[in-house]
Amino acid sequence: MTKQELLDTIALLERMRDLKNLWVEAPTDDPVTEMSLFLMKRHLTGRMTTPTSLAQSANVPYTTATRRVSEMQDLGLLDLRPRTKTGRSFSVHPSPKLITKMTSYLISTRAAIVASSAVKAAPKQSRRNQEDSDFIGAPSIARSRLGFGGGLDILVLNDPAYSIGKPLRRELSYLMGGQVRFSETSIDRLRDEVLENAGRPQSKYDVVAVDLPMIAEFASRGVLAPLDDVAADSNVNSADFVSAAWRSAIVGEKQYAIPILINPQLLFYRRDLFSELGVPPPATTPELLTRARVLHNPASGQYGVSWTGAHGAPVGQAFVQFLADFGQPVFELERSVGGYKTNPSDHRPLKPLIDTDRGYATGRFMLELLEVSAPETLTLSWEGQVSLLREGRVAMAYEWASRAAQLSGFASAGDLGFLPHPSGPIEGEERVRANVAPIGGFAFGIPANIASDRLKTAWNAIEWMSSPEVVKLLAQHGGYVTPRISVAADPDVRQLSPMIEEVDRMSRRGQIRLWPRPPVASYSTVVSILGEEIHQMLRGKQSVEEALCRSQQRAEAI
Repeated sequence: MTKQELLDTIALLERMRDLKNLWVEAPTDDPVTEMSLFLMKRHLTGRMTTPTSLAQSANVPYTTATRRVSEMQDLGLLDLRPRTKTGRSFSVHPSPKLITKMTSYLISTRAAIVASSAVKAAPKQSRRNQEDSDFIGAPSIARSRLGFGGGLDILVLNDPAYSIGKPLRRELSYLMGGQVRFSETSIDRLRDEVLENAGRPQSKYDVVAVDLPMIAEFASRGVLAPLDDVAADSNVNSADFVSAAWRSAIVGEKQYAIPILINPQLLFYRRDLFSELGVPPPATTPELLTRARVLHNPASGQYGVSWTGAHGAPVGQAFVQFLADFGQPVFELERSVGGYKTNPSDHRPLKPLIDTDRGYATGRFMLELLEVSAPETLTLSWEGQVSLLREGRVAMAYEWASRAAQLSGFASAGDLGFLPHPSGPIEGEERVRANVAPIGGFAFGIPANIASDRLKTAWNAIEWMSSPEVVKLLAQHGGYVTPRISVAADPDVRQLSPMIEEVDRMSRRGQIRLWPRPPVASYSTVVSILGEEIHQMLRGKQSVEEALCRSQQRAEAI
């Protein structure tokens, strides 16, 4: 059930109570239920409850209500959070135990109403019971009030996939118990902002968002604080995180961040167009090119494929990810089962791998791809592709999974399918390679130059924000793809987009991989180099051989 469905069910129960009181001369009220409904409604709408207002909601004499409040507290149904440093004034909140009980009660109530209307067949009801068992309730308050000491400062991305809008900010501030200030920066500015902050005598942020491949660089440069000591007694369950996402935050066997959102790059394709052709979607790059040529019709404004070919990081990352389709990482990593090791056993500098046979195959593929791509491809950055998909102008698009959140409600996006990258064949290669989806996303870390008395508060904030309940809340506000396995199984989350179930399936198949965008300290610099040289190649200013040679030499020099 969504938050609104929970609130609607509470409102229905309140109306039923009022209707009962119209004809029962001496109604016998249940103060615990009344107060639980009141408290749950206030919690879901982000409104603070005082002990007095809670007692007044019971519809019984005040002394009776206060006894019931004490009983609820003894049963572990209430959390009291101090409103002042003295602790004499406090607010009342539903404990995780009460949230679980009330959510189950509200779900059962709604299911009983639906069942009474005889609109649900037995098999579907059985499925509903299974979904209820996967349901994750609303977030409880952060047990340790985080608002003391001037509030909390968090650096986040200004991106629809990671957006924390004003309503969500207010809700998070309420749940965390104080003023939480969110500063935004673009993905292109994120690295510079974190590095500039590291140069300050003391960090202006308590928590910073970091792109997954940046974690290794920030760890090696002492920009992020290791979390192992401060999180020693943590309840964070690493087994509930997608493996590739969790490993991306570990450098040299130390934990430097906690994943908040994952974002594998997928191939979006128009199911309706492929159905008309009577062919399956592509599993290999030759199949992709063949399908794209058939569907490419510039005269009618229809193009075969789109991808981010803009100068700089967009096209640099595109090359790195296409290179992985041909079975090679951009650095010399050790082989492992199903791919490559992303956390090297030694600390020697990793050799760039660009000017190789597979690099050449990648460059040739990109040139062929350009012929059946949207005309603006070489200026296409992160946002531009979404417009093409919305307008139905492309048959396929290499796109980040979370962009599906920006496509809901558009007719042309209603019949999209989602696949891992098609694999690129190499002449003479006998082994069949699995299709992979390069993982992206971001995690929350703590700046190494944070004030020492803020370190525990910052960790408490990260631990709370990475809980399944809060991650679900973020997913429902646009961050569709969750690093939490339990959240991906939640029925409310699954109904947001068919993409979510597809990504979950890819994760279970081991297709979401870290090595295509490895956590290597020089990754961002190498991507910048490729962003210049590969763009020149695509513009016809240099050959594939020249672009690879120059990129290799410049990458080795750093």
